[in-house]
Amino acid sequence: MFALGVVIKIPVPKKTRKMNFQVTSGKAKYNSAIDCLVWKIRKFPGQTESTLSAEVELILTITEKKSLTRPPIQMEFQVLMSTASGLRVRFLKVWEKSGYNTVEWVR
Repeated sequence: MFALGVVIKIPVPKKTRKMNFQVTSGKAKYNSAIDCLVWKIRKFPGQTESTLSAEVELILTITEKKSLTRPPIQMEFQVLMSTASGLRVRFLKVWEKSGYNTVEWVR
């Protein structure tokens, strides 16, 4: 099994000045508009792992003393031929008296 279209969004502080990062697979990019490091992997095979290492340099502010918030990491992916419920369609029969032509796949 493998996952397709894996997108991982890792939030960074709003006062980020510079980021250095390395990935073992896929591509990573800092998106300042949404204050996230976006890591994209086109095809992620099962039973494997990938690593992202990042170093964040923040803008120094003397007047502000806010604690950093830690929003959740967001992840999107698709696993073909699999459902979260475990539902599996083995066959589909259509009885139609009007001569309806069926299509051989189910979505």
